[in-house]
Amino acid sequence: MTPKGEHPISVCLGTACYVRGAEKVLDELKRQLGINVGEVTPDGKFSLTCLRCVGACGLAPVIEVGEKVYGRMTPDRVKDVLAEYK
Repeated sequence: MTPKGEHPISVCLGTACYVRGAEKVLDELKRQLGINVGEVTPDGKFSLTCLRCVGACGLAPVIEVGEKVYGRMTPDRVKDVLAEYK
C-alpha cells in the first residue's frame, strides 16, 4: 500500500468526463507531476488516482484535489490548479 500525498488528486474517467477529454488532463497531470497513477511525488505533496464517476457530469471533465472539485478541466488549466497547492 502506498500512502496518499498531502494533496491527493483524483481524475474522473466516467463516460462524460472521458468523452470530454479527461484522458488528456490525466496525461498532463502525469507529465507535470512526474508520476503515474497510483504513485506519490517524491516530496510527498501529491498522489494521483482515477475514479469512475464523481457525479458532476455537467462539469466534465472533472478532477478532485482533496475535497475540492475542479470542473471543465483542460490540460492548459492543470498548471494553474497545481500552483494553488505548491
